[in-house]
Amino acid sequence: MIHDAFPSVSLHNVAELGPPDWADGASQLHRVPRSVGEQVNVMGRGRLRDPTGCELRFVPEGEDATVEVTLSAKGGTTVHTFWGEFQSVNPVDVGQEPTTHEFSVPERVRKLNVPDDELGAYDPRVCRLRFDAWGPVAIHDVSGPARPPEAGEIPDRRYLAYGTSITEGAVSDPHLGYVSRAAGHLGVDPLNLGMAGSAYCEPAMADYLAGRDDWDLATIAISVNMANRGFTVDQFRERAEHLLDTVAGAHPTKPVVAVTLFPYHMDLVAGDDAERAVAYRREVREAVAALPHDNLSLVEGGDLLDTTGLMDDILHPGDDGMIQIGRRLADDLADVLDD
Repeated sequence: MIHDAFPSVSLHNVAELGPPDWADGASQLHRVPRSVGEQVNVMGRGRLRDPTGCELRFVPEGEDATVEVTLSAKGGTTVHTFWGEFQSVNPVDVGQEPTTHEFSVPERVRKLNVPDDELGAYDPRVCRLRFDAWGPVAIHDVSGPARPPEAGEIPDRRYLAYGTSITEGAVSDPHLGYVSRAAGHLGVDPLNLGMAGSAYCEPAMADYLAGRDDWDLATIAISVNMANRGFTVDQFRERAEHLLDTVAGAHPTKPVVAVTLFPYHMDLVAGDDAERAVAYRREVREAVAALPHDNLSLVEGGDLLDTTGLMDDILHPGDDGMIQIGRRLADDLADVLDD
């Protein structure tokens, strides 16, 4: 997205800008339009206004050019700077008061002398400010000689992901979540629409995902939130099947991959409800088999994550678990992407 208010940068994974409630004269990053967010559950509305997977991208124009970006964050956050795929040594701390940060292509990055195919899917002169899941962020100003990235400087294919906090990478740094890791292995650009604690497969999200045409591959990882929040198996099946049918049916030439529940406490903790987890996985398998879409396929969450990849809540993958999922999922997605 290139917005009239900030024409020198590209706002990745951003659908809309809105007024923040903590600062005047600024623009908060929203992952979906407000009209869509208003149709989902209350927690989901908040999650979709947080900048998970969002990036502010630009290319400084000139060898020594300095670009100034003024940001604020509702509760404070850390912004990770990448030059292409090279992570900056120094992350940027952003608080509720607007602060201005300067960015110039690092000298050694400017002088890299390696083949292009060793630099990854992003040109190293592309500055990527990558935002955290739990820090609502607003842009106040961008100044200095810069332009948005052009074709050939960023991946030409996009990977759209819907799911829970695990998809959102809500307990991980933005570059360590499985969506980012899988996208990195595939050389594609990730679009993250994970919704921590609130991925209820709602019709509004089904319609929104189906209505977007800016992606080449999608995963739909559903839904431990519904299992943990009292939805019956029948309710889950109805919503999950509608979501898969709507998205896959709207894009018959694009691969859509359903991912069953990852291993978690219902399976692994004595006295929990293993039968419920089994039933939820069964319903996704049966829905994929029943729907008449050749572009719809299934990946078992249990094949993507080892038990020891979980954190001590026996729910969320830790860093190693996210890396496992990203690598294994990328192998599966490479097969359908090349079909």
